[in-house]
Amino acid sequence: MSDRIHFCISCSLLLFMVGLVVAPSSSQSPSPEPPRQNYTSLQTRQTVQQFLDEESEQTALVSLSGVLPENNNQDIKHYIPLNVVPQITAGKTEQQSPVSAPKPKNQVPKQNWSSSRAVRQKLEQTVETANGLIYQSENSFSRGLLPLVDYNLALNLAYDTKIKAAEIQNQSHVKLQLLNEKRNLIQKAVEQLQAFNQPAAQGWYGDLVHARLLLAQNDYEIAGVSNNRDRQQAALGQVTRLANEYHSVREVEFRVGEAGIDEYRRASRAVNIARQEQNRFSKVKDETSLMNYAEDLRQIETAVEWFSSNGAGLGRADLVDLSKAHLNYVEGRYSQNQNRESESRKFFADSLQQAKAAWELRIDQYYPKGTANLHDITTSWILWNASGSALSELKSSQSANIKQSLTEGLDRMVNTADQITDRRGRLAGDISMVHCLKNSEFLVELQNVQKK
Repeated sequence: MSDRIHFCISCSLLLFMVGLVVAPSSSQSPSPEPPRQNYTSLQTRQTVQQFLDEESEQTALVSLSGVLPENNNQDIKHYIPLNVVPQITAGKTEQQSPVSAPKPKNQVPKQNWSSSRAVRQKLEQTVETANGLIYQSENSFSRGLLPLVDYNLALNLAYDTKIKAAEIQNQSHVKLQLLNEKRNLIQKAVEQLQAFNQPAAQGWYGDLVHARLLLAQNDYEIAGVSNNRDRQQAALGQVTRLANEYHSVREVEFRVGEAGIDEYRRASRAVNIARQEQNRFSKVKDETSLMNYAEDLRQIETAVEWFSSNGAGLGRADLVDLSKAHLNYVEGRYSQNQNRESESRKFFADSLQQAKAAWELRIDQYYPKGTANLHDITTSWILWNASGSALSELKSSQSANIKQSLTEGLDRMVNTADQITDRRGRLAGDISMVHCLKNSEFLVELQNVQKK
């Protein structure tokens, strides 16, 4: 009897304990509400994520767009951002699955950020190349390996490149500083030519006057940037006086065979530029200077063709093409100023073809034979580029083809320059000039992007 009673009591206690365990489970909701602490933690994590993406360019965030599997229920731990904020609960650190935080409106996507960093690196490389060109050309000029006109071209290209790079980086205030740096180098060149003091040396006095003219032109540009009209007027007076003296010296030298055609052309161009600046400063419209310059170029073309017909080296085919290209370019500008658009288009198209023909002769035939150097190729490309740019402004339908042809030519020049292993003498500066031209193309594209 006692055994039966003991068995019943044991069963009753067992059933009572089972009921205590089952009752709370059956009353619990099948879809429990997440704790409020988790929701607050998610909001905090999203806010921190937005701050990191917006304020720090160094945020290493793996892009989820385009790489997530189509099934959202699949495991995506492989795509967790590297800067996910962990959830802290009850003294235990647990890393949550990533949740796409809403991006701020002004957030830069990763692709654009990468492009921006690449642009900054390219700008730094561009300035570094320009600095190299300045140093190399100054060194070559000081040792007598670089003529004044080539030195001036290198300085203008290098400092224009640095000024454009500064403007793209919103540092336009450094323009005046850079122009003063260039002025100091030109002043140093003037002093060096004065110290040479060899009147019997061919072209020495003409170079000295030319250097003084370049210094006055730089002073005029500095005064314009400084908005100092009095200093600008004084510098312009010096420019006009020295341009006339420079032309007179070169004209005499040209007649007696001491100055070449290029020197005489540059002197004539200097007079034309001085008169045009004088008219612009005085707000007077006068095209006589451009007409006179065109007449000088026409005489030069006639002289070059005469040399060519008599088999002289001064009449080489590329020089004939360049003399025609210069003349057609100036006549195109004159027609453009007279609002004769159809004529100016024709002149610019002829100039483009002739400058391109000279460039092709030099890079295809003369350079491999050693009768033209890298600088000769570069100067012919510069004239080709000037004519192409002028024609593109008037005939936009051809601008894409013109730009593509010029870019291909410039790329070929870069490849040619990079193949030069012996960089003694002036070669290092000539190579840097080609790379500066290529970088200038990049700067123009950036400026066009900023304007949009």
